[in-house]
Amino acid sequence: MNSSLEVLGKINSFQDAFISYGRADSKAFATKLYDRLLKEGRKVWFDQNDIPLGVDYQNQIDDGIEKADNFLFLIAPHSVNSPYCGKEIELALRRNKRIIPLLHVEQITEEIWQQRNPGRDLSEWETYKSKGLHSSFPNMHPVIGKINWVYFREGIDDFEKSFAGLLEIFTRHRDYVKQHTYFLAKALEWERNQKQSSYLLTGEERIQAENWLKIRFKDEQPPCEPTDLHCAFIGESTKNANNLMTHVFLSYSEKERAFMEKVANSLRRECFTVWTNLTDINSGTDFVEAIYRGLEEADNVVYLMSPASLASQYCQMELAHARTHKKRIIPVLIKEVELEQVPPELGAIQFITITDPEQEAQYHDAIAKLIKVLREDAAYHEQHKIVLAKALKWERQKRNPSILLRGYNLRQAEAWLKVAKQRTQNSSTPLQEEFIAESLKQPPDASLDVFIAYSRTDSDFARKLNETLQIQGKTTWFEQESIASGVDFQQEIQRGIEYANNFLFIISPNSVNSPDSAAQVEYAMSLNKRIVTVLYQEVDPATLHPGLAKVQWVDFRKHGGDFLTNFGELTRTLDTDPDYVRTHTRLLLKAKEWEQHGRDDGFLVRGKDLVASQQWLTQTTNREPAPTDLQLEYLAASRELPYRRVKRRTVMLTGLAVTALVFAGRFFGLMQPVELAAYDHLLRLRPNEPKDDRLVIVGVDVDSAEMIDRSDRYRLGRGTVPDLALSDTLKALNRHQPRLIGLDFIRDLSSLPELTQTFKDTTNLVAVCKGSGTNDRGQMKKGNKAPTNVPIERVGFANLQDDGGKFLRRHYLMAGADPDYCNTMNAFSLVLAQKYLEGKGIPYSSPFDPKEEDFVRHMQFGKTVIPPLWAPTSGNGSGYRDRGDQLGGYQAMLNYRIHQGDPEKFVPIVPLKDVLENRVPADLIRDRIVLIGLVDKAERQADYWNTPYGEVPGVVLHAQMISQLLSATLNGRPLIWWMPMGSETLWIFGWSVVGGFVVWWFRQPRFLAIAGVVSVVTLYGICYFVLAFPGGWLPLAPALIALIGTGAGVGCLNYYLRK
Repeated sequence: MNSSLEVLGKINSFQDAFISYGRADSKAFATKLYDRLLKEGRKVWFDQNDIPLGVDYQNQIDDGIEKADNFLFLIAPHSVNSPYCGKEIELALRRNKRIIPLLHVEQITEEIWQQRNPGRDLSEWETYKSKGLHSSFPNMHPVIGKINWVYFREGIDDFEKSFAGLLEIFTRHRDYVKQHTYFLAKALEWERNQKQSSYLLTGEERIQAENWLKIRFKDEQPPCEPTDLHCAFIGESTKNANNLMTHVFLSYSEKERAFMEKVANSLRRECFTVWTNLTDINSGTDFVEAIYRGLEEADNVVYLMSPASLASQYCQMELAHARTHKKRIIPVLIKEVELEQVPPELGAIQFITITDPEQEAQYHDAIAKLIKVLREDAAYHEQHKIVLAKALKWERQKRNPSILLRGYNLRQAEAWLKVAKQRTQNSSTPLQEEFIAESLKQPPDASLDVFIAYSRTDSDFARKLNETLQIQGKTTWFEQESIASGVDFQQEIQRGIEYANNFLFIISPNSVNSPDSAAQVEYAMSLNKRIVTVLYQEVDPATLHPGLAKVQWVDFRKHGGDFLTNFGELTRTLDTDPDYVRTHTRLLLKAKEWEQHGRDDGFLVRGKDLVASQQWLTQTTNREPAPTDLQLEYLAASRELPYRRVKRRTVMLTGLAVTALVFAGRFFGLMQPVELAAYDHLLRLRPNEPKDDRLVIVGVDVDSAEMIDRSDRYRLGRGTVPDLALSDTLKALNRHQPRLIGLDFIRDLSSLPELTQTFKDTTNLVAVCKGSGTNDRGQMKKGNKAPTNVPIERVGFANLQDDGGKFLRRHYLMAGADPDYCNTMNAFSLVLAQKYLEGKGIPYSSPFDPKEEDFVRHMQFGKTVIPPLWAPTSGNGSGYRDRGDQLGGYQAMLNYRIHQGDPEKFVPIVPLKDVLENRVPADLIRDRIVLIGLVDKAERQADYWNTPYGEVPGVVLHAQMISQLLSATLNGRPLIWWMPMGSETLWIFGWSVVGGFVVWWFRQPRFLAIAGVVSVVTLYGICYFVLAFPGGWLPLAPALIALIGTGAGVGCLNYYLRK
């Protein structure tokens, strides 16, 4: 700001100081002071050098005072008593100049008077003295007397010290004072040119002036105050920039005109724009219509209430119109009135009282209250005014759609309306609500017909042109209507140019020399906009921007300057090739949006729009405006769109998203049923294995049960197998030297002595107990104890962990002991396997740590590790999730051994009847683990379980579990294993990406189908092979879901991208 003012100051011959002095006393001193100031680099107005010959010296003096930052008054008797110096002081006061009095001569002596007046009588000296002409004090101007002086008395004061003090005053608030001078000069120029709008401030200069006017000095006096002319000039500049809208409409009686002007000046000083009938009604306009428009386009109505204004027809008309449009009315009582005379609408409003204008303190307090009220909810009332003015304009132009709100203005109005509807006073009018509703019905981001570029000095002509274009149904971008306060000015200008079909430039000397206008032309040319020029004022063609010079202008000076005749020629120009130009704008906007979003394919044209755009492109040869490079690139990309696909990164991100969803489903156990179903399916497809010759089952079948029932010997005793029958069976088996005998019966009842003794004698017998637990209905079920004479070391629990519905896939190896019923942690199968392998010299390592009271390591037989489904060291893998106590204890997966497609045929099963009748070969028993259990499904206590292969007796399941442990340890048969959760997630993500890239790569449906089938078969084959041979359980269902899901997702993205 300061640098720009300094440049302008040089151009306009601005001065740092004006020296006012009396020649008789101070000419020599003034000359000395002038020379010293020049040496200090100061510019000083001095009459000895600054009044050319042959000019009106008074005009030169006045101009010097007005264009000087400081008014230096040399106090001496001659200057104090000089009428010419008095005029200079008065002008400096009227212009509110910073006045710096310099005391030079306090008084002159008789000798000095006689030297200046030789031959004059001494009595004249006495008369001279009686008039106070010899001294600086009697006739001193009162304002000069109130200001601190700088002492330059010759022979008394130190000149250099005083001069340094003077320079310090110059420096103090220098920028503020220079702006005061500059804006005063501009205001005087405006005033002397009939206050034409072309002389008002515009652009950045206006904003700087508004900011300068707002400066206040705290804890110190201002160096100078703005004049009323300053305030009026800056206020009119603000008003002109805001399409003649104001902050305050002053309603008053003509009888209080002087007081109204005082209030108006006070408001202007506080940066409020004011509408009065004295300043805002142009000659030749309808008086009432002008008043109505002033009311409608003002934020507030300040009503100066007095008996005269209450009786004034015009004042009451103004108030009625303000109430109709729900304006904020602020009554200011300036003379006492009868309350009966006050309209009820005003009686409910708190008055601001200034009943004695001569009381300055009361006046200033009242003005302060008025300003406080005006600033309350100022933004709301400003928006109320803006929306009302546009709505009225829309209504008066027969609801012309070109006036409807768009873009930022519409969003702002919509937000304002929500607030307005909640207010009880000054709320929205029905017209405002209807206007906003109609605006919201318009398609968003619709293009505009015309962007109007102009210099603000040509605002009157530009406003008239904008008004007429809108009447003709043209949608326009006009700065004073289209830029809201607080938004990025340059960004909104460029946005307006982009959205306009035509760039209309008003040519005048000011516009062609404006940097802002040149920047707008450059931007319009960069977009290949159709440029239409209107010649408003004569210019030198050589000064035109090249982009404007090549365009034939519409000369509005022709036809005697008849506006409407020349406007018709402009309309014909604008209406040339409208469809072509609109398509140019539409495609430009789409191309810009495409570029702003990183050339995202989602912003390309498709279908019928693409066909129409291609047709337009074929018409662009030798036509204006030509397509831009960006438009050509945009259409080229759109042509390629049907053959395009999402980016590889998008495929990866889609795969990642699908994997995340699958992971979440697995984590919360939602996918466990489908994973187990897939596992069962693959399990059933595995090849057969040979029988396990380490085990044999003695089954209690139908024939055995009938034989026992018929035998007289076995009538005594209780249980599934009577005591004596069980005793005989154990004895018969032991005669053939089995390695171990496992009794898969619950025998918690008292036994006959013979059976009790047999239990005691059979040291290779392992019995079962059953711990307490809950059934499928959640009911508590008590456990069952082991036979009394079997030590706990040879007892294992018979509890099995199913997946609901007695469906068994898991091997329950260890669990917490039940002291009341089953005080062992080891499963029946684990005890038998452990003892068998001990006999082979293979050590056993328990995973349970008594100190920690938890499973802290893996179970191990020799070097063979039994992987748990859940343990702190291995985490949670496989298709099972640890929900509740589902994976409690130590569990592994049960790797069924299948022979001839049946899990019951992997070991020999001999009937109990054959054992009792001694018809079982000894080789079938010797050195084997013999399990005794029910195989009769019809038996009331039948123990059958569901498996992936169908129903299987419990004793066979125990045999499968024992065989699993023995085969893994002794033969290296694989146990079922799985990957950690992280590895499984990577596996799923890998297949997810495969599915995505299959769809991404193959475009033809036939090849896509083949690739999809190959992918699914490959996944299926890998999962089957790994399970069938190494025994690995890979997630088939989650991987398949991820593969299909990502493929479908990429397919949808490609579809939407192309459509």
